[in-house]
Amino acid sequence: MIKQILVVVSVMALLALLALLVWPSQEEAKVEVAVVKIKQPLPAESKLNIHATTANLPAKSPPKQKVTTDYNSNLAKAAEQVATQYERALKYPPYSQPLSEFDEDRLKPNQFYPVESPIDDKGNAVTVSLSKYRFVYPEEITLKVSAGGLKNVNVELANTDTKETVTTYKSNAQDGEANVIFKAEEDYPRNLQIFVEANVDGKQIPVVAQIQYMPPSATLIGFESAYPQSENMLIPANLKVVKKGLYRIRANLFTGDTPLAHLVSKQRLSEGSQTIDLKAHWSILPQGMADMRLSGFVIERMSPSPGERNSFGNSEISHFDINDFPFDSLQQLPYQPNEQEKLSLEFLRGLADG
Repeated sequence: MIKQILVVVSVMALLALLALLVWPSQEEAKVEVAVVKIKQPLPAESKLNIHATTANLPAKSPPKQKVTTDYNSNLAKAAEQVATQYERALKYPPYSQPLSEFDEDRLKPNQFYPVESPIDDKGNAVTVSLSKYRFVYPEEITLKVSAGGLKNVNVELANTDTKETVTTYKSNAQDGEANVIFKAEEDYPRNLQIFVEANVDGKQIPVVAQIQYMPPSATLIGFESAYPQSENMLIPANLKVVKKGLYRIRANLFTGDTPLAHLVSKQRLSEGSQTIDLKAHWSILPQGMADMRLSGFVIERMSPSPGERNSFGNSEISHFDINDFPFDSLQQLPYQPNEQEKLSLEFLRGLADG
């Protein structure tokens, strides 16, 4: 029983490892794992020294053979899949991974998904929408409440952890919509709960949503002109750092509306004006591509200790244009995985081979 559980846990750990190895830039790797239900084996029956007459008893049909799962085989298959995907990812450097229109977690890293609460059994609902999930001071918290027949709304901000009310807001609706703005406050708790009570034709409909609010750890001021260096296009980013620490800067590279690459850079930064380089490997740049655009910036200060959570910064710009970049000046050499990446791949292959 213990061995079976350990194997299932190992499969889950492998999938989580893939998320960390193949997608190291994700803020929170979300791994969906199919849960295997394990039945407790029946204890062996004690043999009883009992003599019984069986001549007149009907013959018993042979017991059905139980089909057992080959957990070791499942582990090997999972490891093989992880190794294959990791090997595919190693065609590109971890700081410059291909990006497609389906990579919503990278394209919309701070998206808030609207929350609905039903009004009736006809499909009508009250919807609460926000521009983002994570707010950084001095940003205002703006939200929209919409529903057919909406008259007015009462909105309460509360500390998610303590349930204490922070502030409230009342607003009348126009044409089925009510826009609510909470002014910026540097001392808002990190985890905020939004409780909406919507008056829809005299009926009170509650809606609850969750967001985050935090003081900035650093601010992205802008970028300097991109330039070639060996096989990479370098784009220096200028930041004003409030809290020193290890930072991870992320951005998405586009040509027109087509996503090209997800760029990641990690560096330890001191307080004050700092520069960190984002790098785009030649292999993710289309041949002859000269005009590109950076956007989707995420400025993250990594957690320095288990007792302190990571924090985020903000950006003074929404995008940065890269024009007339000399693609032909890049050295078009294939990416060579480092020793650690080779060892990780070798480890995964070893698990796959059993």
